[in-house]
Amino acid sequence: MGNAQIDRVGRVRSGLGFILVLVSLLSSPQSFAAPAEIGGLTVTLPDAGWRKAGKGNLFMLQKEFPETEDDKRGNALIQITKPLAAARNSLQAGMKTFVATLPDMAKEDILIKHYGVTVNGYDIRVEERCCVHQKNVSISQIVVGIADDKQQVYLQLVLLNVNGDRSSSAEADFATVVRSVKLDSSDKDFDLVPTSGDGGLDGVFTHLDTGLQPNVFGGMDFYSDSTITTFDPKGLFSTELPKGGRSITEHCKETPTDCGLYKLTGGGFFSSAGSIEMRSVTSAYGTIEIETKPFSKKGENLMIAEADYRAVPPFDEGTTLDGEWVSTFASSGMTATSSGSVASSHTLRLHRNGTFERTGWSGASMTNEIGGSQSGVTTSSNRPGASGRYKLSGYRLDLTDASGKTETMSIFEPDKGSDGLLVINGNNYLKDDGK
Repeated sequence: MGNAQIDRVGRVRSGLGFILVLVSLLSSPQSFAAPAEIGGLTVTLPDAGWRKAGKGNLFMLQKEFPETEDDKRGNALIQITKPLAAARNSLQAGMKTFVATLPDMAKEDILIKHYGVTVNGYDIRVEERCCVHQKNVSISQIVVGIADDKQQVYLQLVLLNVNGDRSSSAEADFATVVRSVKLDSSDKDFDLVPTSGDGGLDGVFTHLDTGLQPNVFGGMDFYSDSTITTFDPKGLFSTELPKGGRSITEHCKETPTDCGLYKLTGGGFFSSAGSIEMRSVTSAYGTIEIETKPFSKKGENLMIAEADYRAVPPFDEGTTLDGEWVSTFASSGMTATSSGSVASSHTLRLHRNGTFERTGWSGASMTNEIGGSQSGVTTSSNRPGASGRYKLSGYRLDLTDASGKTETMSIFEPDKGSDGLLVINGNNYLKDDGK
């Protein structure tokens, strides 16, 4: 990015002090609704409480949050630059320049970042920083840069005394704005639509993933998960089984971060594909990461990047099972001044006659020591029991209780030909053989 563009960005905002003054001086903001054209850029804007504010090279929206018993008065600002002339490869440098116009925030480490491309093939970078405190105001920032070969645009969400559900709501609105960015009139809306050459696989495949991961108590937990990849023959894939009887297309529209597009590449007339390109949606901002991995078929199973993916057959309609399956979870850890643990257990009994019962419980214990004084809390609860009839079909389990209410969950057997382990709604249920 050249000096002219850097100066242009720098002149419109000169630090956190400017933002605080801006919030205090905004008077009678005017309601504004989507869509909008900003210097040749097209975006879809939120209208649930957001108002247009300010003039100049930065397009700005403001949303106010009133003071409550639990929260201070807060403000959220969305800022969008007009497109700036710059080469695609200068996006990283441009991000640094844009962030540096808020000097105090630029000193903070990046907490969350996403790099990739958009559905229209533009480079995109997302960086989240938190938190700067200035005059009793807590400030956090999310900056997004989007670039094609000739121009760049920057978007920013600044939150002032906004956290919890309020923060989640503002961030969701901002993510919607980012996904809607169109640098060219021919750009399409954000959607996962397979293109020519995509697809080629069909079915559900499982891979056993094990390892250690940190927990909230400062300790380490061992995990063993049967991860899922569902391939649609037209080119969609999902890392979750669609729940509630939805199709993979419906699931990916509602939860795109579970999904992506794929195509098989390599090979020739006498050989099968040697690699698979997977274009995964990695954030609510529409960032897509592209990975090309070695690929081969082993009968009905797949080998992707030296990992086995076994084909998971669906349940025949009307299948019944007989036994008791239990899902348990436990996590614990300790620091110099505190310790804690949580645990839960859920039991599902299925009978050959098509009936079921389920029960469950959960508990937690925490202790803290401050200045030689120790405090603690222990709590537990039982899940109300339920019973009724069940139905298995494909990768779907319907539980209908005595009142007639039906709950639909995803289900599969990771071990072909064995019901010793069921994965229900993503949770492992081990069969209790009574030993």
